[in-house]
Amino acid sequence: MNPKDESKLAEIQTEQLENVEVTLTLNGVTENIQWNKQIPLLDALLNAGVEAPYSCCSGRCGTCVCKLEEGEVRLKRNFVLSEAHIRQGLILTCVSVPISDSIKINYDEFKKNEYQYTASRKANPN
Repeated sequence: MNPKDESKLAEIQTEQLENVEVTLTLNGVTENIQWNKQIPLLDALLNAGVEAPYSCCSGRCGTCVCKLEEGEVRLKRNFVLSEAHIRQGLILTCVSVPISDSIKINYDEFKKNEYQYTASRKANPN
């Protein structure tokens, strides 16, 4: 292998280490994007051209909530979701950082259960 090929291979391997594979469903469309581990999930979605819902970008409003169906993330902040919501797999994309190498998220699945989320949020605003 020549030095140029070795350099390209090293670049590809580094990119794979720095990225997370994201499968997302929004408005009935499922697509895959790459998520650079250095940025929040919402930023990766927006950078990829996904019209994901958002507002505060700080974990305070809940506009960016979706359901994590596979994989694992950590919320850097959370002023909205209760422990029950987190157990249901709900995450805030604006403050999510990756733990696993791939994740699957679904905005549409959350929309089906939005009434439950909204009702419990009103009853427990913290």
